[in-house]
Amino acid sequence: MYHPIIGNKAGQITFTAWWIALSAIHFAVFTLFYKISFAQAATDSVISNTLYAILSLGLWYWVRLSDIETSKPASLVINHLGAAALSVTFIVFIQHYTLGLIFETNESYVSFLNDSMVSRAITGTLIYILVVLVFYLIIYIQNFRDKVSRESELKALVKDAELNWLKLQLNPHFLFNSLNSVSSLTISSPEKAQEMIIRLSELLRYSLKQSPDSMVTLENELDNCIKYLEIEKVRFGARLQYSINTTPECLSVKVPGMIMQPLFENAIKHSVAQSANESTIVAAITRKAEFVEICISNSIPQDAFPTSGTGVGLENIRRRLKLIYGTTQFLSIENTENKFTASIQIPINETL
Repeated sequence: MYHPIIGNKAGQITFTAWWIALSAIHFAVFTLFYKISFAQAATDSVISNTLYAILSLGLWYWVRLSDIETSKPASLVINHLGAAALSVTFIVFIQHYTLGLIFETNESYVSFLNDSMVSRAITGTLIYILVVLVFYLIIYIQNFRDKVSRESELKALVKDAELNWLKLQLNPHFLFNSLNSVSSLTISSPEKAQEMIIRLSELLRYSLKQSPDSMVTLENELDNCIKYLEIEKVRFGARLQYSINTTPECLSVKVPGMIMQPLFENAIKHSVAQSANESTIVAAITRKAEFVEICISNSIPQDAFPTSGTGVGLENIRRRLKLIYGTTQFLSIENTENKFTASIQIPINETL
C-alpha cells in the first residue's frame, strides 16, 4: 500500500493544512494563555510542529509493520508504547535544545521551556496516538475498498463462469435435437438432410459468435430463430407452421444472444413433436415503455403422445435472465389445458 501522504497529492494538501492548523492553535494558546511573545510563540510552534510532522510521515511505515489484523493485541500495545516513548522523548529533547539555544538570553522563556517539559511530553504522546489512529483508519478504509473490489471481481468471474456453463449446456442440447432430425432424414430424404446440415452449420456459426452475456439486436435474434424453425420444418414438414408478429421499433432493441431459440424449441416440444397433425407456433413481440415483451405460444394437441426431453431450455433462460438482470421475474409461463405460453420481458437499454 502506497504512502497516503508522500504518494498522494490530495494527502499532501490535507497533511499540510492539518499541521498549519495545529501550528496556528499552538501559536494562539502560547500567546493568549501563557503570554509568550509573538516571535517566541511562532518559533516554538513552527519548530515543534515541524518535528511532529516529520515524525508522522515516518510513523506510517511503523504502523504498516504493526498490522492490527495480524499482530497480537499485547504485542501491538507494547510496540506502540515503546515507539511513542522513544520518539516523543527524542522530539521533546530536540525542542528543548533548539529553543533553548535560540532564546538562551531570555530567562523568562527558558524558565517557561523548562517548566513545560511534562506538558510537551503529554501533548506529543497525544499527537502520536492521534496520528497512529488516523493511519490505522486509512488502512482499514483501503482494505475495505480492496475487499469490496475483490468481491465484485469475484462475483463477475462467477457470473461469467456460470453464463459460460449455461451456454455450453444450451449448445449440446440444441445440437442433440438437430442431429436427431438429420438422422431421421438421412434414409428417408437425403436431399433434405443435406439442406438441413447446411442450415445447421449457419445456425451454429451464429451461436459460436455469441459470448455468454453478449447483447444482439432483436432483428438478428429473430433471423437466427427463423433459421432454426426452417431446420425443424425440414424435419416436420407441413406439420410445423409458425408466425412471428412484431413491429419495426422492436427490431433495434438489444436482447441477450440465443435467448429466444429455447422458447421455440420448447414450443415445438409441446406441440408438433407430440402430434401427427398440423401445429402452429405464434410469436408476438411488443414494445412497452420500459421493456420488450416476447410471447411464444403453441396449442397442445388432443392427440399428443409422450416425448422425451431434457427440460433444460426454460431453466436455462431463467438462470441467464437472473444472472444478467438480477431477477427471474422476466420469465413467466402459462400452461392451460390446450395452450402453452412462455413470455419473457427484456428491459430496454438503448446504451447497450
